Amino acid sequence: KYSECFPEMAKQGGRDSLNHLIWVLQESLDVLRPIQDKFCKHSPQCPQPLAPKNGGLVCVTIDSVEYCKPMCNKGYDFQFLRRSRLYETCGNTTGFSWTTQMVGGQALAVCEPSETAVSGAESAYFPANSSCLHTLAFSEPKQLNIFLKELAEQGVDISNHDKQADCLMCGY
Repeated sequence: KYSECFPEMAKQGGRDSLNHLIWVLQESLDVLRPIQDKFCKHSPQCPQPLAPKNGGLVCVTIDSVEYCKPMCNKGYDFQFLRRSRLYETCGNTTGFSWTTQMVGGQALAVCEPSETAVSGAESAYFPANSSCLHTLAFSEPKQLNIFLKELAEQGVDISNHDKQADCLMCGY
C-alpha cells in the first residue's frame, strides 16, 4: 500500500526527502532482518546456512537432519548445475556440516544474473510473478509443502518432520 504512495511523496518532497525516506526504510530493514531470522529454528550443531542474494532457502528439519533447498528469483540462475542436487543437508551423518559444493560452508548456493534459468530443477526458482520476499509474505507454506513432497519423492521419510523448524529465508 505504501509503495503506491511513494512516487507522489517523492514528487512533493523532492530528492532530499526521498533520500531520507530510503535511509529510514533501509535502517528499519536492518533492524527487522535479524529478528526475522530468529523465527527460523536451526540445528544448534549446524552452522546457520546463508540464503543466496537474489534468492532464498527453503528449510525443513526431519529426524534432526536439516534439509535446505536453494532457490533463485526470476532473472537469476545458479552458478553450477543443481538439477540432480535439489537440496543440501546438515546433521549427524554429515558431521554437522553442510553438504554444499560452495567454499566456506555456510553459503549453499549463489544466484547470478541470467536471462534463462537452466541450472536447477524447475522447483528451484521462485514463480515468475514473485520473488523470495513476496513468497515469504504470501505463500511460504506452499513452498514448504512443495519441498516436503520432493523430499518424500526422493525417499526421505518425512513422518518425523519438525514443523516448528520450517523456514523460508531470503538473501539480501
